[in-house]
This record gives sequence, structure tokens and C-alpha cells, in this order.
Amino acid sequence: MKNICVIGAEGFVGAAICKEIDKRSNLHLVKVTRHDEMKKMIEQSDIIIHSANSSRRFFANQNRSVDLFETMEKALKVLKYSKDKKIILVSTLSARVQQDTPYGAHRRACELLLDHEKDLIVRLGNMFGRHNTKGVLFDIINDKDVYASATTKCAFVDVRYNALKIVEMMLNKTGLVELGAKNHIELGKIARTIGSRCKFVGATDTQLPLDVPSDAPSVDLVFEFINKQLLEKK
Repeated sequence: MKNICVIGAEGFVGAAICKEIDKRSNLHLVKVTRHDEMKKMIEQSDIIIHSANSSRRFFANQNRSVDLFETMEKALKVLKYSKDKKIILVSTLSARVQQDTPYGAHRRACELLLDHEKDLIVRLGNMFGRHNTKGVLFDIINDKDVYASATTKCAFVDVRYNALKIVEMMLNKTGLVELGAKNHIELGKIARTIGSRCKFVGATDTQLPLDVPSDAPSVDLVFEFINKQLLEKK
């Protein structure tokens, strides 16, 4: 049985990964939250999944030095405590498409610390899920201002799919993988389809994955999630 350490176990993606690991009898989950002793947890594990990097793009871009320190400090601690153990880094498509911003540049710097022959980097894009109540989808659903253009293209995917793929790949896959839907949709089309009165007040923020797995779902599944949210509002 493999001991799998999940750093950031209470986060949106981390919690979904933990649920997926718990389903498998050949894996033992070691949860690490901000209140736990990371060094001790890592030392008793075989594989380390680092999903604790902040997803706050606006904060990172407004607080460059704070975000750089927090991001690199965590990454360097994980590397130090892991020694030669395999690391799976949950990263973001911003590390490829937004390297001109602090958020993207810092996540890319974090990726470069890993050994691509031994470790695995998984870049994630736009996601939806029951426990995520922020972002462009919720702004559209709630008729709020959307800080992206209507022509922004997104490959929305259920966070549970990403968690499944990460757990499936973690034992044997190395290098770099990008996950998302097999197709994309414009934010403006989502708004028109559900009759949202939101306003698009931002710049284009397209982030689409490259070479997704063959079983990647359709972006159209996002409407099932949106419809559930709309029903809960009534």
C-alpha cells in the first residue's frame, strides 16, 4: 500500500483529490492542512501531491513579493522534506499563458524546481464544483460584473474529473500534463444561454489546455452544474 500525502487537503482541488484517494484500497491518504506538521507527514509518505499554491490571481498580481515568497517558500519546503520521493505539483495554465504576470511567473518558477524525469506537473484551467462559489461562472449566474471579456474562451471541467486523472496518473506518469475539457465555450455564450444580466468588464482571459487526455469530457457539462445552481437560487 502506498502512502499518499496531499498538501492543501482542505482546498478546492486538494479535497477532491483526497476523496478520490479514499476510494482506492491500495492507497492510504495522509492529509496535510495549514495546521499540520508538513515535514512529519511527508516523511511518512511515498508520494507527495502539492496542491497548496494559492489560486488568488488578483492578489498575486497586486502583491508580487508576498505571493512570490509564499509560493516559493512552500515549494522549497516540499522539495527539502521530500528528498528523492516523487512529487505531483498541481499547477495552473497561467504558468504557460500568463508568464508576463506575477501569478503566472511565480507558478512557472515553482514548476521549474521539479525533476521532470521523476515528478509530475499537472496544469489545471477553469473548473466547476459544488464547493467552489467564486469565479466567472458564479458572477454570470448571479448577474454580477464579470472581470473578463465575453469572448474569453474556457474549457470548464468538473474538479472531480481533474482529481480522478491526477490519482490515475500519479504512480506511473512523469513530466507535464494539462487537463480540461476537450472543447471550449465563450463566456458570452454561457451568459446568453442562461439569460444572465451580467456585464463583461474585463480583458480577454482565454486559458485553454493543450493535448488533453482522450477521455476528457465536453465543456457542455458545465450547463448541468449551472442549472443546479439556478435551481438552488429559486
